Amino acid sequence: MNVLVSHPTLVREQETPLTASSTGRFLAAGLGAVMVAAPLGFGATSTIGWLLLAAASFVLLLFWLAGRVYEGRILLSPHPLSVPLALLLAFTAVHWAARISVTPLATEMEWLRWLGYGALAVVAAACIETPQRLKQFAAALAVAGFLIATLGIAQYLTAGGKLYWVISLEYGGRMFGPYVNRNHFAGLMELWCPLALGLAFLPQASLPRRWLWCAMALVMGAAVVLSGSRGGALSLAAGVVTFALLLTAQRGGRRAVIGLLVAMLVVGVSVLALDQGEVLERYQAVLRPHQVQQEDAAAYRMAAWADTFTLFRQNWMLGSGLDTFVTLFPAVRTFSTDLIWTHAHNDYLQFLAETGIIGGALGVWLLFAGGAEAAENLKRTTGTATGAILAGLAAGCVGFLAHGWLDFNFHIPANAANFVVLAAVLSKRGWDEA
Repeated sequence: MNVLVSHPTLVREQETPLTASSTGRFLAAGLGAVMVAAPLGFGATSTIGWLLLAAASFVLLLFWLAGRVYEGRILLSPHPLSVPLALLLAFTAVHWAARISVTPLATEMEWLRWLGYGALAVVAAACIETPQRLKQFAAALAVAGFLIATLGIAQYLTAGGKLYWVISLEYGGRMFGPYVNRNHFAGLMELWCPLALGLAFLPQASLPRRWLWCAMALVMGAAVVLSGSRGGALSLAAGVVTFALLLTAQRGGRRAVIGLLVAMLVVGVSVLALDQGEVLERYQAVLRPHQVQQEDAAAYRMAAWADTFTLFRQNWMLGSGLDTFVTLFPAVRTFSTDLIWTHAHNDYLQFLAETGIIGGALGVWLLFAGGAEAAENLKRTTGTATGAILAGLAAGCVGFLAHGWLDFNFHIPANAANFVVLAAVLSKRGWDEA
């Protein structure tokens, strides 16, 4: 009789975990779909592309909030990046709200993109919360990376310079895979390739599965080198080395390093076999930096960086506002070119010019807070399956951050969103194999 009287409470207690699990699975699936769909849509670089990406991000966030309210868990779990990220969003909002920016509308649109990235980070940290779900999430992205890399290689060999075999680039460009710019394709692979390596080195993985994940990683690595993105190849190498060093501190580290070195050799041989004559010449051009064959962005990159620093000095405290580089750069440019420089080809210098010392300090806070928590998570999970996958996440983030010194992947919505999600998962508190 007592059971009948209290049955509403009992039913509620039994339903809540099931509801939370179902909500988490739905959010994880939605998050994965967004992260894969955005690169396939040309990196979500078009206006409609990034608007859809932002809209999907906000829908996922609202769904997560509704689930929290239904479950009676209103309080948010603390995250090491929450305070610096909130302060950075508030500071950059002032630029367009107070009309400090020279182009308030452009700054506001860029800020909305940032807000969408923040929404994805919140959802990712909330729904990728167990070792099993982390493994599933990493596996989904690794498989997607392998398929997109295969698409890129097939296009390179058969498409004759047409995107998806049917779209001609109206304004030229050096496309690879679903990206108009091969450097941005490389940026995505830098994030996803180490995930396959992490899955290959799971302690409990069988030998066939190890070979399968290694093969997927090799295809992604070969696609980056074959794309001709020199900065991408260098950054991916930095990520692979980072993964090897992290794995060296764990079980079986020496064999992992030897295996990765062999894998890099296999990638090099594969690229030479598939090269149609342009790729090897492009890498050799690094040894001839003063020849005319160098593309405009590479030839004038150092000068552009110096001019970007001039922009920083003009607004060193508050910056000029997000996405104002393209408007202000022509006035300080010291070299002649027929191309419009929309970005500085150095994400950090452009960020400093657009947000000033205050924004730069908040950015450093973000990096150090995330890095410190990631290091603790890696220590806590050493030698476990979770530790191997977190090492892949960390390696991907390191490679992507390294590429930021040479290009503008942080301004490609699909790539920026993927980085933010991986960083949020890597640096959330409490990762443990249990």
